[in-house]
This record gives sequence, structure tokens and C-alpha cells, in this order.
Amino acid sequence: MSIPSDAAGTDLSDVLLIGWGNLLLGDEGVGVHVLRRLEADYRFEPAIALVDGGTSGMDLLPLFADYRRILMIDAIALDRPPGSIAVIRDEEIRAVLSEKLSVHHLGVTDVLAMTKLLDYPPSEIVLIGIVPERMELDLELSATVADALPQVIERVGALLWDWGVRLLER
Repeated sequence: MSIPSDAAGTDLSDVLLIGWGNLLLGDEGVGVHVLRRLEADYRFEPAIALVDGGTSGMDLLPLFADYRRILMIDAIALDRPPGSIAVIRDEEIRAVLSEKLSVHHLGVTDVLAMTKLLDYPPSEIVLIGIVPERMELDLELSATVADALPQVIERVGALLWDWGVRLLER
């Protein structure tokens, strides 16, 4: 798979951002909600690849071969209050996702395992996880998780800054 370009045709940086989640299950879709807000309200210098991972798993494996740094955003099960945010890095991600909130967590852990097996090049993989309040049939986030989105975006911006990417409001 080739490295995509932005609308202007310029090459993207070596950073991939994936928003995971099922938009039909309330807070379970938080990663996709964050991704959509980033797409609508921000620009990135240099440009990065943004992917709606939805509930995909192994079909995103080829992307892991094309990028050195991968940032994922998803709902995670932690013994913390709803709306809490955690930044989990590299090998710790598989352990955190061992408690499955959704079927796609199996796919994500499989992708991470395959990147090791295939010796794919990501030098850094980071998960920004948000503890959900409710995961039931609903297209909206709970108020608790929705209120945490500005903090999630702030963490995304800080991490991208460390990777040499500026997050700029439109």
C-alpha cells in the first residue's frame, strides 16, 4: 500500500492516526468521534494520514507497514471513572486491550501481534484511550465522554508535537 497524499497532492508525514469504534454503540465510538472532530476543526503541519478504523481490524494491517508512528484513539476498559483518559504506549497496548469492550479490540490486538511477526516498521505506537460511561445502542456520546473530548484533542496535539507535527485550528 502506498503512502497517501493530502488533497493538494503533497506527501504526508510518517504519522498515521486511527480512530477506532462503533458509532452505533454510544461511547464505544469515541475514537471515530474524535477523528471526525480533528478532520473538521484542525489541520496538521506537516499533513498526517487520518483513518476511520471503525470496527476494522486486520484489513488495516498494510497501513502499519507504511508509517513509523501510529496514534490510535479508542474506548478502553480501565478501573477509572468514565471520561478518564489514558495514554498507553507500545507493548502495554495489547495488555490494556486484553479486556475487550468491543469485537474490534480483537482485531486491533491481532494487528499489533502481526506487526511484530512481520517485523513492520512502526517505531512508536500510542493509544489514547477513553473510559466509556455507556455502551448501548445510541448514536451520541454520553455527556461525560463528550465533555472529555477537548482534553483528548489536547493530548493528541501534545503527542503530535513531540513527533514534529503541529495541530492547528482551522
